[in-house]
Amino acid sequence: MADDPRGLRSHFDELLGTEWLDDDPDHARVRIELRDELRQPVGLMHGGVMSSIVESVCSRATALAVMGDGMMAMGQSISVNFIRPVTEGGAEVEARARHRGRTTWVWDAEVLNDDGKVCALAQMTIAVRPLPKT
Repeated sequence: MADDPRGLRSHFDELLGTEWLDDDPDHARVRIELRDELRQPVGLMHGGVMSSIVESVCSRATALAVMGDGMMAMGQSISVNFIRPVTEGGAEVEARARHRGRTTWVWDAEVLNDDGKVCALAQMTIAVRPLPKT
């Protein structure tokens, strides 16, 4: 991410260790490896980590799609239902844009463990607004 030519470096995602797999809004994907810093007290991947990587992949894919039109993307709302814990290995988020409007995009996302089992289901709304004048 440090050398991202599109200027979308995210220090937060660097802290999480987010691995960008695909920025396409038809099938945006990221992966994260579980490590001790990302666990909650009983050893499971923290739900905030799962929520964060959902927001990251949806925000980034939207931003890349709208930047050429002078627009930016930012999270507006997120709903995450946790189904099973991630206890080892890592997790991958697969996200698809279901609505691509002028001012909002709505995404559906799944958080999958290394066995391909669904660990969380999410819906994310991204606000699309004009880039600030510099």
